[in-house]
Amino acid sequence: MTGTNSPTVLLRALLLLFSRQLPIFAAAELTFPPNANHIFNAIHSSMRQWGSSLHHNGMSFFLATVPEGTQLYHGNSSPDPVNGTEWLAFEPEHAMVFAGPHGPPPDKGTRPYKRIQIPLQSEQKDSGNKQEKAGWLHTYTAAKDLRLLYIDGMSAAKTENGTLDSQDRILLRDALEGRPGMLERERADLMCAMARVNYQGRLDGILRMEAGFEIILCDFARNLQEVRVTRVKPEGKSSHPGPGPRPGRGKKGDLDGAKLWYKAITARYNGIGGNRVILNYDKFVTAYVYGLDLFRSSSSNSNSLPRLSHLFADELGPIRNDLDHLIMNHDRSEASFNWQGVADMVVQRYAHELRYLASGQLSTLQELHEEIENSLGPFIDYGDRNADVEADRCSAQFVPAGAPTEGLASDAVRSVARSICSTMIEAWKQTDYDVAVTQLRSLVDYLSWTTWKECNGCADNEICVIPIWPMGTVEDYEHPQCREASRPNGQGRRYWGEHGSGGPGKPRQSSWHQKLLHYLWGMI
Repeated sequence: MTGTNSPTVLLRALLLLFSRQLPIFAAAELTFPPNANHIFNAIHSSMRQWGSSLHHNGMSFFLATVPEGTQLYHGNSSPDPVNGTEWLAFEPEHAMVFAGPHGPPPDKGTRPYKRIQIPLQSEQKDSGNKQEKAGWLHTYTAAKDLRLLYIDGMSAAKTENGTLDSQDRILLRDALEGRPGMLERERADLMCAMARVNYQGRLDGILRMEAGFEIILCDFARNLQEVRVTRVKPEGKSSHPGPGPRPGRGKKGDLDGAKLWYKAITARYNGIGGNRVILNYDKFVTAYVYGLDLFRSSSSNSNSLPRLSHLFADELGPIRNDLDHLIMNHDRSEASFNWQGVADMVVQRYAHELRYLASGQLSTLQELHEEIENSLGPFIDYGDRNADVEADRCSAQFVPAGAPTEGLASDAVRSVARSICSTMIEAWKQTDYDVAVTQLRSLVDYLSWTTWKECNGCADNEICVIPIWPMGTVEDYEHPQCREASRPNGQGRRYWGEHGSGGPGKPRQSSWHQKLLHYLWGMI
């Protein structure tokens, strides 16, 4: 994006070269195109709570548009108009968790961090009984098409697991390095200052995900139309007269709001829906194409989670430059092809088939060959057999005529489709059952599709639980399972650290954090 000799262009050309070739087979060993799987998964999981929670260390930046008229929500402790830099949620249940009284904001930097969801300019005055203090839900519509930068993965999760790597190291250029606390206010201020000054107003805000998707919007008054401001039920307040247990925040332990929140989150596992966010897949920036050692901590597993924390600043320079170039030079009037839709078709067609082929349930070579042949049948000319041509036909089945032939998304999607088809052809040719199954299992491991971790058959009152900061266990990540929506938290080692805030023995508390944990730990 920065010139014909930039690392992006050169490495993309290498990826394109790989995408036009078959995987390299040597007996049972397969070598697949490097990082095409990770770029494919970034496209497939973008703006989806499920995939972005499992691939939580995002390495990519996309230009995003929230169309004019989209409804958005903000929760705070005042009915007054909101101005300046603030947060927005896409789901009202998400915003309602923060619609209540909060203590005075901590000092910048040196004291516990101030969460962006707590108003950045105002605070609730300490008057009267705390349980009688009000919370307010502000409902808005976008006054224009909002121009945002989407940071993928779980980039709003305050952890030391790598969720903040791309944001802090690439976008913010290590400006917060060495400072204590989680620094959400500082992060918001810096990003909006960059949007105004560095990017000359070409961004209206930043789009991120934690337990739900959120926008850091840099100017509420300019970009939003207020629809209504409604008071939420006060904490500990009964919603009906008369004797008996009070609903809402009674004996169940502050669960109602969090239960509704979690149900709203899981409803967006497979997409935010309604065309509320439109991503540009033709031009984006991803750390996967710069030849960096992103998986150094787990070199034995190519599908482990990537990190940027160990890299030197000069190694990240080309990514930073390309991100600047993307934001400053992209023409937003250009149409973008929906490569996520193509990735969806690939996953939907082959997820169950590949898992079945690699499972060992087909116990003989003949059974395995017959199943593979059934899958490949539409692409075979039995009067003129040619494995390369068959792989071409198979891998091109989901890409419409006229789709872009250049670009990272095009290269990655075509490459992954080619790897699937050519591996099935190679396994079909094998005369050794174990070798054929090993090749198929290598393909499944390479693809690392989050679809394969989805729960089956959750009841209507249950949700499929995976770690979503600050909740979740290691077991939830390895083996997601159905649980009651009011009690989603499992037992065992905490995935995000003992206190959900970055790593074992390194809790970073705040008034907001304590409030959130008060909501969520009650579910255990």
